Amino acid sequence: MKAAKDAVTNYPIRAVERVCDILDVLQRSREGATLADVAEVTALPKSSAYRYLAALESRRYVERDVALGLYRLGLAFRPQHTRQVDALVNLARPHLERLRDKLGETTNMGLLDGAEVVHAVVVESHEMMRLAARVGDRGALHATALGKAIVAELPEERVRALLSAQPLQRYTPATITTVERYLEELETVRREGYGLDDCENQPDGRCVAVSLQGLPFLCGISVSAPARRLPPDKVEATARALRRVAMRLVRDFHAAG
Repeated sequence: MKAAKDAVTNYPIRAVERVCDILDVLQRSREGATLADVAEVTALPKSSAYRYLAALESRRYVERDVALGLYRLGLAFRPQHTRQVDALVNLARPHLERLRDKLGETTNMGLLDGAEVVHAVVVESHEMMRLAARVGDRGALHATALGKAIVAELPEERVRALLSAQPLQRYTPATITTVERYLEELETVRREGYGLDDCENQPDGRCVAVSLQGLPFLCGISVSAPARRLPPDKVEATARALRRVAMRLVRDFHAAG
C-alpha cells in the first residue's frame, strides 16, 4: 500500500492536478475568476488555460459569464439530479423569456443548494435600470423571495437546520434577522402562495417568487425589479402570472421525463 501511495506522490498526473487547481480557484471565488486568474494559479499560458476551461464548460463543470469575462463552478457539481436539473433549465428558459417579455422585468429560476439558493436561469429585463443576478449567483434563504418560496415547502425542523448554517445577515433595514420572525414569514408564504422580498436583499429591489411543486428537487421561479416598477399593488398579479408559468413548466417537465 505504501509503495502505491509513493508512486502517486512521485509521479503526479499534471493534467489532473491542473484541473483540480482550476476548480479550487473557482470554488474559492464567489464572484468568479478571470482567465488571467486561472492562468496565474495554474502557471499555464492563457491559451492552455482557456482550453482547460472550455473542456470543463462543455461538461457543465464550469459556467462562463461572457459579458463579465468570468468563470464559475457549474451545475454539474450538484450531487443529485444533475440530468434532471439540466432538463429543467432547458425547459425553463423559453417560459421565463415569455414571462419577461410580458411583464418587462427580469425572471429567474433558482434551486436550493445547501443553505443557499443558486440561480440556474436568469432572463434579464430589457430596461436600462433592472434588477438581475447572474447564473451561478447565490442568495440567502432569509432575504430572497426564491429562498422563502422554496423553504416554505419544508418542515420546520429542516428550516431551522438550514438557517443554523450561517448567521441571518442584515442586508437592508427590512431584512429578517431572527429565526422566529422568519418562521412567521413562511406561514404568510404558505397562506398567500408566494414569497416576497420586499426590499430585504437590496434597498430598492422587490422580488416575487413561487415554488415549482412536484419535482424531485426544490426550486422556484421569480420576477425581480426595482421597487418603483413592482409596487405592492402589482405583487398579487405578478404572483398569479408566476403560478401559471410554474404549472406549465412542471407539466412540461413531467411530459418530457
